[in-house]
Amino acid sequence: MTLISRRPNLALLSVVLLSACYITAQQTSRADDEKAIRNADAAWTHAAETKDLDKLVSFYADDGSVLPFNAPLAQGKEPIRQLWGHLISSPGFYLHFAPTKIDLSRSADMAYEIGTFELKMNDAQGNPTSTPGKYVVAWKKQGGEWKAVADIFNTDK
Repeated sequence: MTLISRRPNLALLSVVLLSACYITAQQTSRADDEKAIRNADAAWTHAAETKDLDKLVSFYADDGSVLPFNAPLAQGKEPIRQLWGHLISSPGFYLHFAPTKIDLSRSADMAYEIGTFELKMNDAQGNPTSTPGKYVVAWKKQGGEWKAVADIFNTDK
C-alpha cells in the first residue's frame, strides 16, 4: 500500500477519533449541567427549609415566572419575592422538594425538571397538615448559571 492510498484511511480515522472525542466531551458537559441543576435544587430546597427568602428568590431568572396552585401568576423577581415571603411566613411552613427527572435540551442551554414535594403548614385550627405534590421547573442557562424561568407546582390532594 502506498502512502497516497493510506491518506484516505488516515483522514477517516482522524474524523472518527475527533467525533468520539467530541461526543465524550459533550456527554461530560451534559452530565456536569445535570449535576449543576441537582446541586441548585439541593440548595434551593435548603433555602425553603430554612426560610431564607433572598436565597429562594435568587434561583429565579429576572423575568422568571411562578405558577402556584390556588394563586395568581407571579412574574418577575418582586412578585416572586412576595409569593415566597407569604408562603414561608405561614404558620408551620416546611417545604422539601426533589427532582425525579431532569432533561437537557440538545444545545444544553435549557432544561426541564419534574419532581415531587412535601408541603407542611398549619390548618385554620392550627393543626399541622402535610400535602404531597408535584412540580415542573424550566431552567435556562444564563451567564453560565442555571436559573429557573418557569416554576409550576400543584398538590396531589
